[in-house]
Amino acid sequence: MALMARIHLYAGLLTLANLALYAVVGIAALLDARVTPAPAVWEQPFDIQAGETDRAVAERVVKVLGLSLATPVHNFAIKRDAAGVLLLDFYHANGRHNVTVLDGRLRVTHTRATLWKYLSTLHVTTSAFHSGDWRMQAWAWWNEFAMWSVAAMMISGVCVWWRRRGTRGATRRIHRWAGLGSLVLLAIYEVSAIAMAHRTWFHTDALNRIHRLRGSTLSSALGLALLVMGVTGLMMWWRMPRERRAGTVVLALGTLVAGGLIVWMRIG
Repeated sequence: MALMARIHLYAGLLTLANLALYAVVGIAALLDARVTPAPAVWEQPFDIQAGETDRAVAERVVKVLGLSLATPVHNFAIKRDAAGVLLLDFYHANGRHNVTVLDGRLRVTHTRATLWKYLSTLHVTTSAFHSGDWRMQAWAWWNEFAMWSVAAMMISGVCVWWRRRGTRGATRRIHRWAGLGSLVLLAIYEVSAIAMAHRTWFHTDALNRIHRLRGSTLSSALGLALLVMGVTGLMMWWRMPRERRAGTVVLALGTLVAGGLIVWMRIG
Protein backbone atom coordinates (compact mmCIF):
# COMPACT_ATOMS: atom_id res chain seq x y z
CA MET A 1 0.00 0.00 0.00
CA ALA A 2 1.50 3.35 -1.08
CA LEU A 3 2.65 5.87 1.52
CA MET A 4 0.05 8.51 0.61
CA ALA A 5 -2.72 5.95 0.78
CA ARG A 6 -1.58 4.86 4.25
CA ILE A 7 -1.40 8.45 5.47
CA HIS A 8 -4.93 9.01 4.16
CA LEU A 9 -6.29 5.82 5.70
CA TYR A 10 -4.72 5.99 9.14
CA ALA A 11 -5.21 9.74 9.60
CA GLY A 12 -8.89 9.16 8.87
CA LEU A 13 -9.23 6.21 11.22
CA LEU A 14 -7.35 7.94 14.05
CA THR A 15 -9.46 11.11 13.90
CA LEU A 16 -12.76 9.58 12.80
CA ALA A 17 -14.55 10.71 15.98
CA ASN A 18 -13.43 14.31 15.34
CA LEU A 19 -14.51 14.12 11.71
CA ALA A 20 -17.91 12.86 12.82
CA LEU A 21 -18.10 15.76 15.27
CA TYR A 22 -17.32 18.28 12.51
CA ALA A 23 -19.96 16.68 10.31
CA VAL A 24 -22.67 16.76 12.98
CA VAL A 25 -21.90 20.38 13.90
CA GLY A 26 -21.95 21.37 10.23
CA ILE A 27 -25.29 19.69 9.55
CA ALA A 28 -26.82 21.10 12.75
CA ALA A 29 -25.81 24.63 11.69
CA LEU A 30 -28.52 24.50 9.02
CA LEU A 31 -31.08 24.23 11.80
CA ASP A 32 -29.49 27.23 13.51
CA ALA A 33 -30.19 25.51 16.79
CA ARG A 34 -30.36 28.22 19.40
CA VAL A 35 -32.89 26.77 21.78
CA THR A 36 -31.83 27.65 25.31
CA PRO A 37 -33.02 25.38 28.14
CA ALA A 38 -34.72 26.98 31.11
CA PRO A 39 -32.09 27.93 33.73
CA ALA A 40 -31.87 26.23 37.09
CA VAL A 41 -31.69 28.61 40.07
CA TRP A 42 -30.63 27.78 43.60
CA GLU A 43 -28.89 29.19 46.65
CA GLN A 44 -26.26 27.61 48.86
CA PRO A 45 -24.19 28.68 51.88
CA PHE A 46 -20.95 30.51 51.24
CA ASP A 47 -18.89 32.79 53.49
CA ILE A 48 -16.33 35.33 52.34
CA GLN A 49 -13.15 35.15 54.36
CA ALA A 50 -11.58 38.26 55.88
CA GLY A 51 -9.34 40.12 53.44
CA GLU A 52 -10.27 37.85 50.53
CA THR A 53 -10.02 39.52 47.11
CA ASP A 54 -12.71 39.27 44.44
CA ARG A 55 -10.45 36.99 42.39
CA ALA A 56 -9.82 34.72 45.36
CA VAL A 57 -13.57 34.53 45.97
CA ALA A 58 -14.21 33.73 42.30
CA GLU A 59 -11.62 30.96 42.26
CA ARG A 60 -13.05 29.46 45.44
CA VAL A 61 -16.59 29.60 44.02
CA VAL A 62 -15.39 27.69 40.96
CA LYS A 63 -14.05 24.96 43.23
CA VAL A 64 -17.19 24.87 45.37
CA LEU A 65 -19.41 24.50 42.28
CA GLY A 66 -17.06 22.05 40.57
CA LEU A 67 -16.59 24.21 37.48
CA SER A 68 -13.13 23.09 36.41
CA LEU A 69 -14.15 23.59 32.77
CA ALA A 70 -14.50 27.32 33.56
CA THR A 71 -10.88 27.65 34.66
CA PRO A 72 -8.73 29.62 34.54
CA VAL A 73 -11.00 32.39 35.81
CA HIS A 74 -10.74 35.42 33.53
CA ASN A 75 -10.94 39.01 34.69
CA PHE A 76 -14.05 39.69 32.60
CA ALA A 77 -15.92 37.05 34.62
CA ILE A 78 -15.56 39.13 37.80
CA LYS A 79 -17.38 42.41 38.41
CA ARG A 80 -19.49 44.34 40.89
CA ASP A 81 -22.82 46.02 40.28
CA ALA A 82 -23.76 49.59 41.27
CA ALA A 83 -24.59 48.40 44.79
CA GLY A 84 -21.19 46.76 45.18
CA VAL A 85 -22.51 43.19 44.99
CA LEU A 86 -19.98 40.73 43.53
CA LEU A 87 -21.23 39.13 40.30
CA LEU A 88 -19.48 36.19 38.68
CA ASP A 89 -20.17 35.02 35.13
CA PHE A 90 -18.62 31.67 34.23
CA TYR A 91 -18.84 30.45 30.62
CA HIS A 92 -17.76 26.89 29.85
CA ALA A 93 -18.40 24.12 27.35
CA ASN A 94 -21.39 22.78 29.29
CA GLY A 95 -23.12 26.15 29.60
CA ARG A 96 -23.02 29.16 31.87
CA HIS A 97 -23.13 29.83 35.61
CA ASN A 98 -24.15 33.30 36.78
CA VAL A 99 -23.31 33.64 40.46
CA THR A 100 -24.31 36.44 42.83
CA VAL A 101 -22.22 36.48 46.00
CA LEU A 102 -24.49 37.57 48.84
CA ASP A 103 -24.05 37.76 52.58
CA GLY A 104 -23.40 34.19 53.66
CA ARG A 105 -24.71 32.57 50.51
CA LEU A 106 -24.45 32.19 46.74
CA ARG A 107 -27.33 32.61 44.31
CA VAL A 108 -26.56 30.49 41.27
CA THR A 109 -28.28 30.56 37.87
CA HIS A 110 -27.15 27.70 35.67
CA THR A 111 -28.05 27.51 31.99
CA ARG A 112 -26.94 24.18 30.57
CA ALA A 113 -25.71 24.18 26.98
CA THR A 114 -27.64 22.05 24.53
CA LEU A 115 -25.82 19.05 23.11
CA TRP A 116 -25.41 20.89 19.79
CA LYS A 117 -23.93 23.92 21.54
CA TYR A 118 -21.61 21.71 23.56
CA LEU A 119 -20.32 19.93 20.45
CA SER A 120 -20.02 23.25 18.62
CA THR A 121 -17.78 24.56 21.40
CA LEU A 122 -15.60 21.47 21.28
CA HIS A 123 -15.14 21.63 17.52
CA VAL A 124 -13.50 25.08 17.73
CA THR A 125 -11.26 24.25 20.70
CA THR A 126 -7.61 23.85 19.66
CA SER A 127 -4.18 24.11 21.28
CA ALA A 128 -4.41 27.91 21.29
CA PHE A 129 -6.98 27.47 24.07
CA HIS A 130 -5.57 27.05 27.59
CA SER A 131 -7.81 25.40 30.15
CA GLY A 132 -7.36 24.66 33.82
CA ASP A 133 -9.19 21.36 33.28
CA TRP A 134 -6.78 18.71 32.01
CA ARG A 135 -9.56 16.97 30.06
CA MET A 136 -10.35 20.10 28.08
CA GLN A 137 -6.66 20.77 27.50
CA ALA A 138 -6.15 17.20 26.30
CA TRP A 139 -9.12 17.68 23.97
CA ALA A 140 -7.66 20.96 22.70
CA TRP A 141 -4.41 19.21 21.76
CA TRP A 142 -6.21 16.26 20.21
CA ASN A 143 -8.55 18.47 18.21
CA GLU A 144 -5.56 20.50 17.00
CA PHE A 145 -4.05 17.24 15.75
CA ALA A 146 -7.34 16.37 14.04
CA MET A 147 -7.47 19.79 12.37
CA TRP A 148 -4.05 19.26 10.80
CA SER A 149 -4.96 15.67 9.96
CA VAL A 150 -7.75 17.02 7.74
CA ALA A 151 -5.13 18.95 5.78
CA ALA A 152 -3.01 15.80 5.48
CA MET A 153 -6.03 13.82 4.28
CA MET A 154 -6.88 16.45 1.69
CA ILE A 155 -3.38 16.39 0.20
CA SER A 156 -2.97 12.62 0.37
CA GLY A 157 -6.51 12.11 -0.93
CA VAL A 158 -5.79 14.14 -4.07
CA CYS A 159 -2.56 12.17 -4.60
CA VAL A 160 -4.37 8.84 -4.20
CA TRP A 161 -7.12 9.92 -6.57
CA TRP A 162 -4.63 11.02 -9.21
CA ARG A 163 -2.77 7.71 -9.08
CA ARG A 164 -5.90 5.54 -8.91
CA ARG A 165 -8.42 7.61 -10.85
CA GLY A 166 -9.20 4.68 -13.13
CA THR A 167 -10.03 2.30 -10.26
CA ARG A 168 -13.62 1.12 -10.30
CA GLY A 169 -16.16 0.20 -7.64
CA ALA A 170 -19.37 1.89 -6.47
CA THR A 171 -18.13 2.59 -2.94
CA ARG A 172 -14.83 4.02 -4.22
CA ARG A 173 -16.64 6.22 -6.75
CA ILE A 174 -18.98 7.61 -4.07
CA HIS A 175 -16.02 8.28 -1.78
CA ARG A 176 -14.03 9.88 -4.59
CA TRP A 177 -16.78 12.18 -5.82
CA ALA A 178 -17.83 13.20 -2.32
CA GLY A 179 -14.22 14.22 -1.72
CA LEU A 180 -13.67 15.98 -5.04
CA GLY A 181 -17.07 17.65 -4.91
CA SER A 182 -16.40 19.13 -1.49
CA LEU A 183 -12.67 19.78 -1.92
CA VAL A 184 -12.86 23.55 -2.45
CA LEU A 185 -15.36 24.03 0.37
CA LEU A 186 -13.31 21.79 2.66
CA ALA A 187 -10.19 23.82 1.84
CA ILE A 188 -12.03 27.05 2.74
CA TYR A 189 -13.12 25.64 6.10
CA GLU A 190 -9.70 24.13 6.79
CA VAL A 191 -7.74 27.31 6.04
CA SER A 192 -10.18 29.47 8.00
CA ALA A 193 -10.13 27.01 10.92
CA ILE A 194 -6.35 27.29 11.13
CA ALA A 195 -6.55 31.08 10.84
CA MET A 196 -9.14 31.35 13.61
CA ALA A 197 -7.24 28.95 15.86
CA HIS A 198 -3.93 30.77 15.35
CA ARG A 199 -4.93 34.39 14.79
CA THR A 200 -1.39 35.78 14.75
CA TRP A 201 -0.24 33.57 11.88
CA PHE A 202 -2.32 35.07 9.06
CA HIS A 203 -5.73 36.61 8.42
CA THR A 204 -8.52 35.29 6.19
CA ASP A 205 -11.46 37.48 7.20
CA ALA A 206 -13.60 36.63 4.17
CA LEU A 207 -13.11 32.89 4.65
CA ASN A 208 -13.73 33.23 8.38
CA ARG A 209 -17.11 34.84 7.69
CA ILE A 210 -18.05 31.89 5.50
CA HIS A 211 -16.95 29.48 8.22
CA ARG A 212 -19.08 31.24 10.84
CA LEU A 213 -22.28 31.42 8.76
CA ARG A 214 -25.33 30.07 10.57
CA GLY A 215 -28.36 28.73 8.78
CA SER A 216 -26.22 28.26 5.66
CA THR A 217 -26.35 25.20 3.43
CA LEU A 218 -22.57 25.35 2.98
CA SER A 219 -21.60 23.88 6.33
CA SER A 220 -24.41 21.35 6.12
CA ALA A 221 -23.35 20.24 2.63
CA LEU A 222 -19.79 19.81 3.86
CA GLY A 223 -21.00 17.97 6.96
CA LEU A 224 -22.98 15.55 4.78
CA ALA A 225 -19.97 15.05 2.52
CA LEU A 226 -17.80 14.24 5.54
CA LEU A 227 -20.32 11.65 6.71
CA VAL A 228 -20.43 10.06 3.26
CA MET A 229 -16.63 9.97 3.05
CA GLY A 230 -16.42 8.54 6.56
CA VAL A 231 -18.86 5.71 5.89
CA THR A 232 -17.45 4.80 2.47
CA GLY A 233 -13.90 5.09 3.81
CA LEU A 234 -14.70 2.61 6.57
CA MET A 235 -16.24 0.23 4.03
CA MET A 236 -13.16 0.35 1.80
CA TRP A 237 -10.81 -0.12 4.74
CA TRP A 238 -12.70 -3.18 5.99
CA ARG A 239 -12.27 -4.79 2.57
CA MET A 240 -8.46 -4.67 2.97
CA PRO A 241 -7.59 -7.67 5.20
CA ARG A 242 -3.92 -6.66 5.48
CA GLU A 243 -4.86 -3.30 7.00
CA ARG A 244 -7.73 -4.52 9.14
CA ARG A 245 -5.85 -5.43 12.33
CA ALA A 246 -3.67 -2.32 12.51
CA GLY A 247 -6.58 -0.16 11.42
CA THR A 248 -8.77 -1.54 14.18
CA VAL A 249 -6.17 -0.60 16.79
CA VAL A 250 -5.81 2.92 15.37
CA LEU A 251 -9.57 3.41 15.11
CA ALA A 252 -10.12 2.14 18.67
CA LEU A 253 -7.39 4.41 20.03
CA GLY A 254 -8.75 7.53 18.36
CA THR A 255 -12.33 6.77 19.30
CA LEU A 256 -11.41 6.01 22.90
CA VAL A 257 -9.44 9.24 23.31
CA ALA A 258 -11.85 11.59 21.56
CA GLY A 259 -15.09 9.85 22.51
CA GLY A 260 -13.99 9.36 26.10
CA LEU A 261 -13.14 13.03 26.55
CA ILE A 262 -16.37 14.19 24.90
CA VAL A 263 -18.55 12.01 27.13
CA TRP A 264 -16.54 12.61 30.31
CA MET A 265 -16.61 16.40 30.02
CA ARG A 266 -20.32 16.38 29.19
CA ILE A 267 -21.08 14.39 32.32
CA GLY A 268 -19.38 17.08 34.38
